[in-house]
Amino acid sequence: MRARAVGTGSDGFVVAGGPRFVVALESLEASTVALREASAVLERAGGALYSVRQTVLGASCRSSLAAPQFDDEARRVEVRARRARDESAACASAVARAAEAYRGEETARTRAMDGLQNFLLRTDAIGGLLGPLGLSSVSAAGTRVAPGSTLATLLRTLQRDRLAGSPDDPVLVSRSPLAPGTGDPSRFSYALSSLRQAQGQEPLEDGSFVRPSSVMVERVPRPDGSVAVTVTVPGTQTWAMDAEDGNVFDTEGILDGMAYRDSQVRSLIEEALRDQDLGADDVVLFNSYSQGGIHVLGLLEDREFLERYRVAAVTTVGSPASAFAAPEGIPVLSLTNADDIVPTAGGRLADLSGSIVNVRSPSRAGSAAILGFPQDVIAQAHDLGNYARDAERLDESGNAAVLAHRTAVGTALGVGLGAGVAAAAAAGSASQTGAPQRQRFAYTATDPKTKG
Repeated sequence: MRARAVGTGSDGFVVAGGPRFVVALESLEASTVALREASAVLERAGGALYSVRQTVLGASCRSSLAAPQFDDEARRVEVRARRARDESAACASAVARAAEAYRGEETARTRAMDGLQNFLLRTDAIGGLLGPLGLSSVSAAGTRVAPGSTLATLLRTLQRDRLAGSPDDPVLVSRSPLAPGTGDPSRFSYALSSLRQAQGQEPLEDGSFVRPSSVMVERVPRPDGSVAVTVTVPGTQTWAMDAEDGNVFDTEGILDGMAYRDSQVRSLIEEALRDQDLGADDVVLFNSYSQGGIHVLGLLEDREFLERYRVAAVTTVGSPASAFAAPEGIPVLSLTNADDIVPTAGGRLADLSGSIVNVRSPSRAGSAAILGFPQDVIAQAHDLGNYARDAERLDESGNAAVLAHRTAVGTALGVGLGAGVAAAAAAGSASQTGAPQRQRFAYTATDPKTKG
């Protein structure tokens, strides 16, 4: 099936939520309140005029010429007040309907594209995923975080004998310097290139590769002397339940991140940030993919973590954002594909909010996407290289919510839209002027308690 036209741009993206959604609703709802208050004021004014008319008529002499004239004029004003009251009330109702229609349109945007995501979310997502395992009787209904917790806890129980680690187990972390980046760090394509590098799919600028089980940290000096630190967190790198080589991006990492909102990858991220020795004016940004998004979004639910670090923006790709409660005030852009089933691990569509911009790219496979759940369709949908091509198109998007997120990223990095390339070039020659340079490091974790 092809993407429907409703809610889509010429690039095929479906975009919902974000600050424009909240601004529109806030302004419409504020107008509704103001109009209803005006209607109430006019109602009271009409009643007061009627009372004054009765008082004047009762106290006046029948021979007074002024009393009838006053009564006649007051009656006309009273009629106009009632008419204005009715019009104000009608406008209030119309604006309220407009707000509800806007909300409905945004909700429709999240469902405006056919694909495996909607196929699962229109049915019992968890039951659909577990049906082939004979576990479709398991219910995922309940609280906001129940779907992710239920699925992960169930799988952990089923595989208990095979798991050697836990989210509380320590990890061994080492740091190594990397070749600095040279692109515009505010662009989505740069974020996806960084994710592919962290995933081991793309070489660094000097031709070397990031070691497995690593997050990548980039320090970008800002004009005011502070630092923006971008942490790039890759996805699953081994489907072993508890990888014998100690790679923490294994299946155990998925289950820990979903079930417990804690994980060895989170410990790796926090260790990498502690090593940055950030000050009060420094900020943190995240790029994450798939399993990496699980760990990053889990950190956003950690109040103590947010008190330690100023998280300026999060860009996540192919992750189950709906399973987590992103706090208001931190811009999050979630990019998924219509056929990517990984985001359905949350068991529901993400709530519309001002913080999260939900972007879905159209099906990469067309009608074949719903015929037998072919593995190649699922693989294409979740493929990081395909998401990188989506990011290139997203950089050219004129959607207000997408632009707002990229502006937030650019502001945090200390560059304006389109100024990042110049900033990168300046950083590349900073060694000649003594100015701070962009730096990148890999922080590599090893799980010392694997069964291997």
